[in-house]
Amino acid sequence: MSKVNPTIKLKKHWPSNFLPDETREFKEITESFPEMLVTLTDKSRVISIYENFGKAGVGKVTSRNSLKSLIPQLEQDEDFKGIYLFWLDDEPFYTGISRGVIKRIHQHTKGSNHFSSSLSYTMGKEFHNEIEGIEHTGTRKELDFDRFSGPFKKILREKCQVSMLPIKGSTELYLFEVYVAVQLKLSYYNRFRTH
Repeated sequence: MSKVNPTIKLKKHWPSNFLPDETREFKEITESFPEMLVTLTDKSRVISIYENFGKAGVGKVTSRNSLKSLIPQLEQDEDFKGIYLFWLDDEPFYTGISRGVIKRIHQHTKGSNHFSSSLSYTMGKEFHNEIEGIEHTGTRKELDFDRFSGPFKKILREKCQVSMLPIKGSTELYLFEVYVAVQLKLSYYNRFRTH
């Protein structure tokens, strides 16, 4: 057995079969963002979360079927990679990305904990601070999710809308999420803080 030394893969050491997610230059990736934003924010694409995701008995299959006219690739695929934008009273307030947008919206609106319903957790943590008058400094698990985050899950599920846009490339998807958050001034819930 030959000894293999660990090597950090600088470009000259990349395997010949390595395929990068993106080969376009930054400007080429982002030049279509204004048009993509127009599509994402087109009012005809904004749909009821309750009708398409939140109603009792509406699971991922029902959601997929109801979205086929909006997202044609759902004729073949169970879910899609892309971006979603949450709305309340005709105002967008949060954007997110996922490899499975349908599944992710179900998690936001029907998830049972702080991991699956991360937006509800964030809202609940702030609600805790307002009600208790002190900042929640404990772990995610220590916040009473049902008491503080549950009401926000219900609002998301019953009163909010969503628009969605499929995006296949991961680099384009990540960049576009930031672009949407900045352009629409969604900085209250879209905070790009590092750990």
